[in-house]
Amino acid sequence: MVAAAGVSLALLTGARAADPTGVASPAPPQPTECCAPTGADMPKYGGDYGNQDYSSLTAITPANVHNLRGAWVRRLETTPAPDSQESTPVAVGGNLYVQTSQGDIFAINGATGRLIWEYKSGLPGVQRGVAIAGGRVFSALGGSHVVALNQQTGAVIWMTQVGTPGQDTPAQGAGLPWTEYYHGLVLVGTENGDAGPIRGHLYALHATDGSPAWSFAGTAGPDQGSANKTWAGNSWKLGGGDAWIAPAVDPQLGLIYMTFANPEPSSAGGLRAGDNLYTNSIVALRWSTGRIVWHFQSVHHDLWDYDNEMSPVIASVRYPSGVRKVVIYGSKSAWLYYLDAKTGKPVIPVQEKAVPQMPSLATSPTQPIPAGDSLIPTCPQKTGPTQVIPGYLGRCVFAPYGNQPIMVSPGRGGGANWALMSFDRQTGLLYVPASEVGAAFSSGQPYGQPTGWAPEGEIKSGVLDAINPSTNKIVWQKTTRYSQANGDGIVTTASGMLFEGSPDGLFYARSAATGKILWTWQTGTGIKTTPTTYVAHGRQYISVLACAGATGLPCSLWAFRLGGTVGPARGAPNDPVREPILGPTIAGSTVADTVVMGRTWDSTANGPSATENLGSQ
Repeated sequence: MVAAAGVSLALLTGARAADPTGVASPAPPQPTECCAPTGADMPKYGGDYGNQDYSSLTAITPANVHNLRGAWVRRLETTPAPDSQESTPVAVGGNLYVQTSQGDIFAINGATGRLIWEYKSGLPGVQRGVAIAGGRVFSALGGSHVVALNQQTGAVIWMTQVGTPGQDTPAQGAGLPWTEYYHGLVLVGTENGDAGPIRGHLYALHATDGSPAWSFAGTAGPDQGSANKTWAGNSWKLGGGDAWIAPAVDPQLGLIYMTFANPEPSSAGGLRAGDNLYTNSIVALRWSTGRIVWHFQSVHHDLWDYDNEMSPVIASVRYPSGVRKVVIYGSKSAWLYYLDAKTGKPVIPVQEKAVPQMPSLATSPTQPIPAGDSLIPTCPQKTGPTQVIPGYLGRCVFAPYGNQPIMVSPGRGGGANWALMSFDRQTGLLYVPASEVGAAFSSGQPYGQPTGWAPEGEIKSGVLDAINPSTNKIVWQKTTRYSQANGDGIVTTASGMLFEGSPDGLFYARSAATGKILWTWQTGTGIKTTPTTYVAHGRQYISVLACAGATGLPCSLWAFRLGGTVGPARGAPNDPVREPILGPTIAGSTVADTVVMGRTWDSTANGPSATENLGSQ
């Protein structure tokens, strides 16, 4: 890394230069060398191998979308889900295949909603979408199990369990939140949801029998060459690097593009000095061997849970120098990176810029900042969702923290997250759902403070960004009531439509050209998945699984078509748009209208003592 001497933190704000015409520049028409769009089928999470989530279907248009109605709705489980459902339905041959967090897999007639078969595993676990190939349905299950089912009957063909002892086994809480298939291999990745230290892995299994083919670890050990030197001592052994989002695949180059999450322990950076490869990185691997070809790290020595775990998008984009095939990924830290698919070199320039330092956290001297726009502001604003809560010090992205709590924007829940992006060939735009959410950080000392949390009273909001991938400039941006980065993925179609769900249960159809809302539908429960569009019996359908949050409501799989006869559901319970303030309300008269400050806490009396607190404030 080369430090940019004299660079102020103001350069990290991602501020957008004013367009002198007052009109954002449109994206140029894009070529079609990469990643054929889906059509009648949408056979995998992300649509195609490049995760473009773009469909060639055109029956549903901006002119007739007002006639879109429910075709059918099916309740998948007899009991409410213990947590949000995050599985995106996949469509093959007019049928839908979807998994619930209860560990059950369903095959459903896409035209009628009729159940074809159901497989009950008894192994619950979050799963974001099954994979289908060669007449088989592949899926991860709880306890780090992977299963292959007969696509026609749901019968088990094989089941296996993955994990590396002492690193990412189920005993350490590791799960498998996604499944992918490519060229005879079933791919799964381990994660621990930040619940404790593991060493994350990407595992490749032979699709024929589930036997292991190869694996790749998210933290570089001694067998991974010089990258191991980016870890102090043996901190790599349980250094994190979860692999909790599905990769993209380029069949022409034979490469798998995998993103790895943040290092652990997440805030104790002094224990793991160095850049901590391959955490917070995208890694290009040879599909047949798992051998690394290149890597790019978007956050060095992460301290803020900026794991930048989103499924990458592969697209052929026109630049002044010519057409380039790029891999696009980001970014809780609110930036996107555009990398040459073959070499990993940035196509849109990236500068290593100086950032504030704190030796006790072994902070990196610089961080990579791309040219163009940030998805959301990267410093707290005076008003709106990123304003600083009273009692905190407001700081910009990459600010280190000590004993005194600070509030950083974006926080670990801000920017983009695991919701799928969409690359639209018609508009040439990349659509990214993002969240405007800050976070509070401290060293955790003294007095048992937490190290990272959502401060009480914090406002939560979201945006939908339409970005020109030729320039990394925002063409239009729509503010949303709720955070949109955690699962509310996007599908676009060749007819100019954009579909997206929301945590309040509303399902939206927008104009892909302008972002204008053209149609809404209430599904009755929050949506935390990506829609799927497909053809069944000659008709175009849109399907979405609605079940976000532990609401106690049943989860419903919806399908829509023009002229459908099923009406909307009742409104879903509203999620709070502010972090709840949990302290009790106390009348002033009960404490003699007196507020006691600067005193130590008397745990015996359960109240402030008479001793003055002279500790660090």
